[in-house]
Amino acid sequence: MSEAPEPKRLCLGKSELNEMTKDEIVSRWIEQERYLDLLEAKANERIKDSSELVSLRESEEKLKQQQAEATRRENVLVMRLTTKEQEMQEYANQIQELKQAQVPGTSQLRSTLLDPAINLMFERMKKGLDSTKAKLEETQNDLSAWKFTPDRWRQIGRAHV
Repeated sequence: MSEAPEPKRLCLGKSELNEMTKDEIVSRWIEQERYLDLLEAKANERIKDSSELVSLRESEEKLKQQQAEATRRENVLVMRLTTKEQEMQEYANQIQELKQAQVPGTSQLRSTLLDPAINLMFERMKKGLDSTKAKLEETQNDLSAWKFTPDRWRQIGRAHV
């Protein structure tokens, strides 16, 4: 598998041209044409490679810009998330503080019940509440019994007639 040798540039002087036959000049001319075709093919290949390289560089630049934009957006979103998490933590702390403020401490409750005057007042209020509940229950029972007497139903029936 022998390939044709790569054509080379021919440099002929005037004296060499004068000594060459017509067939030799035509042969050299054809050889020179092959060399020019080879140079043009290489030049076209380089132009093609160059245009591909420019295209690749443009694509690379676009991708870098997209990456920079995505990184910037990611940073903005991370900052917003961090701010929201911090707000949530502050709200949770505020809720916890409000809950603690609403519930009196056990020491405060014990000191209140240990004070004899307040303890006496609570005992009286408890007894008063118990007696009031008992009176209320008795009154409701009396009222229920009074409503269901046969005489009462006769009076209600006459009034409607």
